[in-house]
Amino acid sequence: MGVRTILYAICGLASFLIGAYNASAGERTLGIALMGIGLLFQVLALRGIRAARHHNAPGEM
Repeated sequence: MGVRTILYAICGLASFLIGAYNASAGERTLGIALMGIGLLFQVLALRGIRAARHHNAPGEM
């Protein structure tokens, strides 16, 4: 797992938490947008984890 994957996971978590706070504090549109961006970063992180797992285990499908 590379540094990029870890950064995607951290950015995704931070973005989602900031978005949840903003959505509850009254900036609903901004909060929802930030939560969506956070989920996108989490998907990219999971894709990187899956690619690293397949790269380290040759012969398995």
